[in-house]
Amino acid sequence: MIDARPPRRLLELRRIHYAGFADYDADETVLRHAWTFFTEQPQAAWYDGQTFVAGLYALPAAAGTTWAFGYFETESHADPHAFAAEWAALRATYPGAWVGPMLGSTFLPYRVVIEDSGTPYFPGEWRTLPEYAELLAAQNPAKTIAYRSAERTDVHGVIAVSQPFLDRWTEQGFALQPLDPGDSEHVVALRRMIDDVFGANFGYQALTEPQFDRWRASLASTHGGTPLLHWVQIAERRVGFSYLFALDDGTVIFKTIGLLPEFQAQGLGNAVAGALHQLAQRQQAPRCIYALVQADNRVNRMPDPDIRIIRSYAAYFFNPLLT
Repeated sequence: MIDARPPRRLLELRRIHYAGFADYDADETVLRHAWTFFTEQPQAAWYDGQTFVAGLYALPAAAGTTWAFGYFETESHADPHAFAAEWAALRATYPGAWVGPMLGSTFLPYRVVIEDSGTPYFPGEWRTLPEYAELLAAQNPAKTIAYRSAERTDVHGVIAVSQPFLDRWTEQGFALQPLDPGDSEHVVALRRMIDDVFGANFGYQALTEPQFDRWRASLASTHGGTPLLHWVQIAERRVGFSYLFALDDGTVIFKTIGLLPEFQAQGLGNAVAGALHQLAQRQQAPRCIYALVQADNRVNRMPDPDIRIIRSYAAYFFNPLLT
């Protein structure tokens, strides 16, 4: 059984690699929170090797045996050839498909950084060494999923681009309504909504009620700031939700916009984005950050002026080994 405390070597490697950065949390608050989810996963296993460490667990909803991997850290200046040999040996021990990196739940994903502008990391962003992407890409993944985070300091352009979508959907009854994470009815409805929106996604893991409650409680407890949650409504019907996070300096982080499948690809997401940028404008946010957006997400197809990419990342899928 996995120890309830994160392994000492994992914490030590992270201290060695990241203690020099201003955003390093010596208490590893986020890691310890995520580790609890990892210990509850099916067939969770910890690997403590010569060149790297990692956690693995079975994805229960996947066909066959698919392993999620995460908590990936290497020794300083790991030799690529030694790493490749060790990685291959571990894959042979768990020969199913591999996907990752993940932190014990699809609600707690992290990615390896590919390109970094040097902009300070925002809360909830997981720091990795730049060589991790090179090491993992060299192991021939079947698929690489690209993500990016971006920022803008002037929202006027995106509001103008979004306005026609917002006008059209407002005529059909669109509105944002506050979502209270402290209201039990809202919490139950949000959990159901998240399952309906994302349940068909590969590797999605529905949280149990206690797990969901822990995740909800963590929204404002793992770092400073205030969660901003809204229902997306058409007339009286809840058809989606949005999750933003306001930092203490006024910066607004766009985390998630989720719409029921029947309302996707109709421009409603653009209307929601427009309304949320107007909210940020009313709050006089000095900047907006768009956190870990998948590169092929439909939101990226909307004309998007005045935006600056601050980091790009990757996640990986490895085919099952042939036996």
